[in-house]
Amino acid sequence: MKNIKEKIKGYYEISRGFLREVWVETAPPYGKVSWPTRKIVIGSTIVVIIAVLIFALYLAIVDYLFSSIMLALVGGR
Repeated sequence: MKNIKEKIKGYYEISRGFLREVWVETAPPYGKVSWPTRKIVIGSTIVVIIAVLIFALYLAIVDYLFSSIMLALVGGR
């Protein structure tokens, strides 16, 4: 029983230390992280959405072509 309590306490201390380091790395006045501006985030989001739509359209076309070829080969139409 004591061994489990020691393990839990060890995990707690490790987690607490990790969160403390994360806070130091990201805290605004002295943090080492440079946060992107709102304009950059919006621009990047638009690029990702357009890329996803193009890729989805490509996959839909390829899927339609392959299913048409397979149906023609097995005589489904």
